Amino acid sequence: MATATTSTATANTSQPSDFVQSIQNSGALQLIGVIANCSGIISSALGIISFVEGLSQPNNSDILNAIEQLQQTLDTDFAALGDLIQQQTQIIVDTVNHDGMALALSNSDVALDRIQDFLSSGDNDALETAETASIAGISFFTELDLTAPADLLFFLPGLIKAGTVRVFVIASEPLKEREPVDVIVENITSMVTLLSAMIDAVISTITTAHTVNTISHIIRCPGLQQVAAANSPASDTSFRTVTVIDGDYHEERGIQLQFFDAQRGNPPCEQPSGFEEEALAAAEQARTQGTSDELAFIGIPQFELILQSWQNLITVTPPAIDLNGHWLVNGTPGPVISVDGVAISIDMSAYDRPTATGAFVDSNDITVIFPDEGALAGKLVPPKTINWSNNTTWIKERITLRR
Repeated sequence: MATATTSTATANTSQPSDFVQSIQNSGALQLIGVIANCSGIISSALGIISFVEGLSQPNNSDILNAIEQLQQTLDTDFAALGDLIQQQTQIIVDTVNHDGMALALSNSDVALDRIQDFLSSGDNDALETAETASIAGISFFTELDLTAPADLLFFLPGLIKAGTVRVFVIASEPLKEREPVDVIVENITSMVTLLSAMIDAVISTITTAHTVNTISHIIRCPGLQQVAAANSPASDTSFRTVTVIDGDYHEERGIQLQFFDAQRGNPPCEQPSGFEEEALAAAEQARTQGTSDELAFIGIPQFELILQSWQNLITVTPPAIDLNGHWLVNGTPGPVISVDGVAISIDMSAYDRPTATGAFVDSNDITVIFPDEGALAGKLVPPKTINWSNNTTWIKERITLRR
């Protein structure tokens, strides 16, 4: 008869409740709806391609509608949301500056209120106040030099609010009064860098908390029957030591969530059972799913959408055509185009005309001001054509290298 001698862990024979159910009462459930309202708002609601390359501007009504849709979210206590994330990840450290974040978010509230006044009435003083307050709101976060995981997790929701308001303000600025591109790029780049670090901290913290462990024990089993030598007394029955892998389980911070049986009624002394690899694979899959469920529960996929939308605001889409070079008009060489970033310069000296200047609207469209003709829109048609709004067409000249 087999008897257990040692055990590396005590098997939990009770079936654990589903992972999601185990955290439904944690108080963090309300976080999902709040964060989901923020996801993708910049690129979808405002329709901005990029602050760097875009010459167009959203209608005031579009921005006001977007703000109205998010008003309830933006009025939420984001400090409380930070506390919820900390509770969910079980990292509570008294190093966070609650008062400082409250002041920063109050600046964002002022900016949001004043930008709505500007969009409704055109009050330039309101716009100026909104710009100043939105910069103060986001600067609190980007200048904190956060490194501790607890701080990163706590300040994550607050950064989302301050950053969202900052983007609303930039989008609302009239193009002729919009802040310099390098200032906008530096500002949003710092937001992107910090949000990315915060997301990475959450993912790392939660991923590390989920582990897979194996339960096993050692038993003594009867050995093989010894064959007695002639004219010698029968020997005693020997025993052999057998390690039994009971199964594997998915655990989070010492709490066993799911157990996967590696024996399934197999006789204890007949090892291996043949189910060990399957049990381990199932536990690994449970760990992966559990991690994914918790990250989704906290709202990380939505945070990642917001991160992507912020990155899009400072991303220049490659143009459909390389405009640099000589161009043909009615088959005759004439214009010479130079591109510097999003700026376009066209040398029209072949026609004794002044240089024209413009910029990319997006990857397929440009706007150029010809001093002696006015502004023209150009549609880029790959591989080498510009169709202008005055119904003229330019073809890029192919340069033949002479030997």
